[in-house]
Amino acid sequence: MSIKKKIGMGVASAALGISLVGGGTWAAFNDTATINNHFAAGTLDLEVGKSHNKPISFDLSNLKPGDNIQRIFELRNTGTLAIKEVLLDVTSDNFVDDTNAVNGGSNTESEFLAQFKIDFMNVDGESTNWEPRENVVKDGETLTLADLVDGSYVNKIKTDYLASDGSNRINLAPLVVDDTDYRGIPVNPSDIDDVFIQITFIDNNDLNNDGTYVQNKFQGDSVDFFFNLEATQWDGVHVDTNHGNGEINNEVESSADGDSMPDPRTKGDATHNEEVTD
Repeated sequence: MSIKKKIGMGVASAALGISLVGGGTWAAFNDTATINNHFAAGTLDLEVGKSHNKPISFDLSNLKPGDNIQRIFELRNTGTLAIKEVLLDVTSDNFVDDTNAVNGGSNTESEFLAQFKIDFMNVDGESTNWEPRENVVKDGETLTLADLVDGSYVNKIKTDYLASDGSNRINLAPLVVDDTDYRGIPVNPSDIDDVFIQITFIDNNDLNNDGTYVQNKFQGDSVDFFFNLEATQWDGVHVDTNHGNGEINNEVESSADGDSMPDPRTKGDATHNEEVTD
């Protein structure tokens, strides 16, 4: 074999060797790790119940001017998240205008609802005295069922008891209390708020020209009205990288209120839930 041919074979072998090394590199060792994560949503759950086993609904017939009715009910937080506000919206339905009454058949639902005034609407002030004790209605203002249904009550309600979301609904779980641990309805500490309302069928003694009472025209009239309640949550909490693992302390009031962002104060030993599986 000539020198020229031997040199050619050497170059070809070298090229083949490069090809085998470049296409066949494997790692003999490796390692893996998994970080275990868990997200679980809390529950926002408002329960309306009887206070001391007393009736809670205004469901009465055969009323006359001068009658007044008291009702008290409890707002209970049966969820895992603190409730920020319990917002009241009042609606009505099934109005009946009795055509057999004196001057009957000419009344509107709003006129009939205006015959019923709210003497007081008291909510818990979270004091150590008897509860509830804070009236949401401004002193000297006359609030009627008609006002509650048509939404014209805003200027008659104390500012502290209007919804913070701008909806102008009435907040039955006050945010302005002496003991800030009980703003809204927290889970921790355990809290139950009472709402105490008295409604009076107005007796105004106004007379028609023929000497009959103006209110005679409301005889036999009836209406259904509904207290619609919405429980709201506190603002979201920021959990920073230096905060340990564990449950976010969303059971307390003011976990975040839009103006402040407190430490989430995670519960228990953070290392118990911080698992890395190799």
